Amino acid sequence: MDLINHSDIFNSILSLIPIGVFWKDKDRRFLGANQMFLDYYGFNSVDDILGKTDEDMGWHIDPEPYRSVELKVINNGEIVKDVPGQCIVKGRVRNIRASKCPLKVDGEIVGLVGYFIDVTEELAEKDRLAFLSQTDELTGIFNRRAYSEIAHKFEKKYQKDKTDFVLYMIDLDNFKDVNDNYGHEYGNLVLQSICKSLTLVAADNCVLFRYGGDEFVILHQIQSEDDVENILKRIQKAIDAPRNIGGINYTVKASIGYALYSETTYLTALIERADQRMYDMKKEHKASR
Repeated sequence: MDLINHSDIFNSILSLIPIGVFWKDKDRRFLGANQMFLDYYGFNSVDDILGKTDEDMGWHIDPEPYRSVELKVINNGEIVKDVPGQCIVKGRVRNIRASKCPLKVDGEIVGLVGYFIDVTEELAEKDRLAFLSQTDELTGIFNRRAYSEIAHKFEKKYQKDKTDFVLYMIDLDNFKDVNDNYGHEYGNLVLQSICKSLTLVAADNCVLFRYGGDEFVILHQIQSEDDVENILKRIQKAIDAPRNIGGINYTVKASIGYALYSETTYLTALIERADQRMYDMKKEHKASR
């Protein structure tokens, strides 16, 4: 049996694996690449890249991070794995993860070997699922799960530099009567109408959430002492505005409570205090009828 040439085995492996493999010299110039690499970028031959750097090829909007990583591999002997990045491929920006290690001959680093995988679709699917998990299906705004994540970001900002923020708890008055008298489909139209009005209020540096049922939450970082009352008035005005929903003139009333994070310095206590103040307002509304 004839001996099999190791280079033939190497070339067969390179043509089989579904990743783009490449190797470069100490000046980061391409010495070679497998067929998958060439197909990915649309090259007919390896000659199209030989002796060229990434900068010569114009693949990256900002080539410096890639250059920096490769110099660490070549000069320091570092091995880098799954480094996220982007490249321009056939007129489109694609997301990739690249791994690279030193190319050594007789113990001396003479360049680098690397490979990449395209993760554009994978990241897009993750983004889609993340969006769905944090979005209220009926209104299209953030849901309660998103509130938990974003409120923690507000809290961390406060802990870092004492940037205070206010939480408004909004509950529609007698919303059960809407569903009982007009049906749940009409109730959904009311919620969507209110959400559109609150979205306009929240457009000015606020974040709006549907906390559950007919409850909404707004978070806002305090920029001036007048912010709290001004936004409260805008919320009330937006809700009280006359509206025609499904051909019916309908007036919506809501109870609103708010609390500053600096009053409690704890997220659970923050929403509990705003909720209690909202409940107190609801009792006042009932007593005035």
